[in-house]
Amino acid sequence: MDFRFLRFGAITGFAVILTGCIDNDYDLSDIDTTSEVKVNNLTLPVKIDAITLNDIFDISEDSKIQTVTVNGKEFYAVTQHGDINSQSIDIPSFIGYPSPIAETNATFELSIPETNKRVSLPSIEFTYNLQNFKPQPITLTASGIDESVREIHILESKPMTFNVTLSETDLPDYIDLRFDRLELEILKGLQLTSLAPEYSYDPVSGILTIKDLDCPDKKATLSLTATGIDFTKTDPKVTDGSISYTGEVKLISGLLRTTVNPNEAGSSFSPSQHVNFNVKTTIAPFEATHFTGKIEYRLTGNGLDIAPVTLNDIPDFLNQEGTDLKLANPQIYLNLNNPVANYNLYYQTGIELVSVRGDEKTPYAPDGGRLIATEVRNPGPYNFVLSPVNPANPLDQYASRLQHIPFSGLSDVLSGEGLPDRIEINLLNPGLPLQIVNRFELGKPIEGISGSYDFIAPVALKSGSTIIYGDSKNGWNDEDIDKIIISTLEIEADVTSTIPLDATLTAYPLMVGGSKIPGVKASGYIPANANGEHIIIRMEGTIEHLDGITFEAVLNPDSDDALAPSQTIRLENLRARISGSYTTEF
Repeated sequence: MDFRFLRFGAITGFAVILTGCIDNDYDLSDIDTTSEVKVNNLTLPVKIDAITLNDIFDISEDSKIQTVTVNGKEFYAVTQHGDINSQSIDIPSFIGYPSPIAETNATFELSIPETNKRVSLPSIEFTYNLQNFKPQPITLTASGIDESVREIHILESKPMTFNVTLSETDLPDYIDLRFDRLELEILKGLQLTSLAPEYSYDPVSGILTIKDLDCPDKKATLSLTATGIDFTKTDPKVTDGSISYTGEVKLISGLLRTTVNPNEAGSSFSPSQHVNFNVKTTIAPFEATHFTGKIEYRLTGNGLDIAPVTLNDIPDFLNQEGTDLKLANPQIYLNLNNPVANYNLYYQTGIELVSVRGDEKTPYAPDGGRLIATEVRNPGPYNFVLSPVNPANPLDQYASRLQHIPFSGLSDVLSGEGLPDRIEINLLNPGLPLQIVNRFELGKPIEGISGSYDFIAPVALKSGSTIIYGDSKNGWNDEDIDKIIISTLEIEADVTSTIPLDATLTAYPLMVGGSKIPGVKASGYIPANANGEHIIIRMEGTIEHLDGITFEAVLNPDSDDALAPSQTIRLENLRARISGSYTTEF
């Protein structure tokens, strides 16, 4: 700035006065050579470049706020991406053991008197009817059953042997034995395999019927193989990881036929009135392989722990007093599979976001506590988006078959006095809810849940909050400006704003060194999306050693539009005019 016209005029006028009264003996040191000139509406040649939000954010590579582009639209958003996976779905097998089975006795009584005996040379046959049998109680117990097995309706196992042996030891060798139409009650609900044609079994009653059973060496053995138990016939319960199944072995009816060789028996042979048998029952332990019933399985694994969104790398101007952030339709995207679809099962999980400020935690949940759930018979993949409003332009990688889950409170997760320390994203009780399962294979792990998530939260400002950003220009000061004591500083400019928010633009004069000159400031109003809005900001007060000016724009939010790098406030045709006094010494 050139003030030579002021200096030249002042010196010329002073010289004219002096030439008319020169006294060579006068001491000129007593003369005041200081001159003060009034300055009025002097225009300073200054220019302020555009103020751009992108410059204010100063985003680092590690910042949770990043510039995001969706369908060609660029904006600022809190972002986080990660993978989701659980441990394998594994229900171990278990082994059932029978309780000790005490031996018992069966008695058969001669049914045909000796006088009416049927003689068929060279042998003689006698028939006996079952008279008495003491049942054998049986208990099968399995423990260590996984807690996810809530009910067992049908249990399948590796082949399990079931043997009943009837032994007679008192009759002489020349008597042969065999059973006819023998009925035996055994455990109900057995799934027997490879039954001989003369055998039949009713799983409802547990009655085993045998048309004909040989008794070589006076010992008859019923050998059965079972590959499962239908517990619906007895309705046992799984309690504290154990199941107990009780029944009994009981001879109900049957005929015992004895054949005597008369040549060996001799003429003095007389049949016994009773034939006694020792009865021994053995059941092998069974190893479960599949079950049909009800399942309730909790998914586990560190891969279900979503890392919290930490907010320690947020631009300072978003974390100042009075700033209340709002998320503009934030979205949580989930991509998940369903590895249990082949069993006609589904799984579900709740979700919540928790805003953490020190010891204070504020949870937010989807509307109505809605859960995220897959479908039966469909392995996926599934895509979900949780957001206040179903996004018109979702992320491309999640767009296929996208399901929207309303989450109105998600917009306020950053809201409050100052930014939260972190945002926790928690999956709540992920797992297979109680449901019926058919032939679930035990001891064979199934791949766990897998997928990914993206948290994208466009940053807007909540109504009533403020956000301040600005720009400074200095270096104005020189020898002449430093001699001006400014009483009025007037800033005039044309303002263009692409920010969808009203703003108050405040100007502060700067002294040499960059500090604000105390006690002097002035403000002007900038409407949202202003286009060449003309403003005048007038500051009054004592301004000395002027070196520049700084502007601060205070935004007054009333829009859910996200902040974006393209949003700017531009001051054009800016003119700074000063009034005051110029003081110099001649």
